[in-house]
Amino acid sequence: MQKLESLIMKAIPQDKCLHVIAGAMVFAVMHAVPQSFGPAWAFGFAMVAAAGVAKEVLDHFTGGDVSAWDVLATCIGGALALACHF
Repeated sequence: MQKLESLIMKAIPQDKCLHVIAGAMVFAVMHAVPQSFGPAWAFGFAMVAAAGVAKEVLDHFTGGDVSAWDVLATCIGGALALACHF
């Protein structure tokens, strides 16, 4: 079992897993907010993308590691939550 875990950790770094989880959480919270415009799922996914970009902008100004892959991982988490919605 440990060999499988090490292969997974090599293939998908923990940082990207955390971005996926954060994207799913942001979608869930924003999807639950009542809206007076458009479908809730579209608002939720837009907020996931905005949160991913905002995190990377924050990383840029605080000396963190800026990566478009992190934004993509966050959006993948939002897409997974969106898939669960449908």
